[in-house]
This record gives sequence, structure tokens and C-alpha cells, in this order.
Amino acid sequence: MDRVSKEKIVSSLNKAFDESNFLIVTQNEGLTVEEMSSLRNNLREANTSFRVAKNSLAKIAANDTAAKVLEGLFSGPTAIAFSDELTSSPKIIVDFAKDHEKLSIVGGLMDGELIDGDLIKQLATLPSMDELRSKIIGVLNAPATKIAGILTRPAGQLVQVISAKAQQEETA
Repeated sequence: MDRVSKEKIVSSLNKAFDESNFLIVTQNEGLTVEEMSSLRNNLREANTSFRVAKNSLAKIAANDTAAKVLEGLFSGPTAIAFSDELTSSPKIIVDFAKDHEKLSIVGGLMDGELIDGDLIKQLATLPSMDELRSKIIGVLNAPATKIAGILTRPAGQLVQVISAKAQQEETA
């Protein structure tokens, strides 16, 4: 690889390190091209990019960013997931790692803080943003549903009383 190509890669990685709030560093020991493509496609749907990086270039790119703390994680065959959202990408990577033992989660960066693989696995158990939104909507709708039920209940009881009275008169 010539110097110009390396500079482009470093510049691209540097920009990704600057723009991402959440990074996951993985090591892949022998994943096939098909498996990597599958993982990339799943992550792309969650607005996450997944890049294989040469360790020396990743260290240079991270040097002037908050991702500098990740330098110790760049060893072996490294791939990095760049994201802004904290729930979707950990779920995808953790689920993929469960099915493919050749992928291991080394650590990551969350809002400038170094995190370990265990915390990433815990983040994967959190509900997604869509699930959280639906729960909030459900909580907000619950009082309105209860109020509607309470308001219709007296009318329903009144109908039952009238119906019972009508039946009583019919039998008499």
C-alpha cells in the first residue's frame, strides 16, 4: 500500500473517530467474506459502519481524537463499528458473536469513555429506541384508557339496571 492510500485511510478513520459517539472494537479470527458482508449489512441497516482497520493506521487516526484511549485495543485482526446510537449496534454485534465464535468483542468507546466488552454485552440487552418509544406511548395512553373505562362504566351499570328492571316488569 502506498503512502497516499495510507493517508486517505488515516484521514477517513480520523473523521469516523471524530464523528461517532459510540465505537465497538472487535477482533475477527478467520471470518469469511460472506460472514463479514452479512454483519456489515445488518449494521448498515442500523446506521452503523463496520470497518476492518490496520492497527498501525487506526492508532495514527485515533491519535488526535477521543478514541486515543482505544490504542491498547488495536491488536490482532481488528474491525471497528462506528455508530451514534447505543442500542442497535451492540445487539447486532453481540448476537453475531454468539453465532460466530471467530468474532470477539474487545471493548469500545462511549461518549469519550473507554468501555469493556462486558458493558457492550449489557448494552445489547437494553431495549431499542423504537421499543422505548412504544413503551412511553403505552404509558402515556394508559391513563386516557383508564379514564375512558371509568367514564363508560357508570353508563354500563345504568344500562344493566334498566335491563334488569325491564326483565322484572316482563315477568310480572
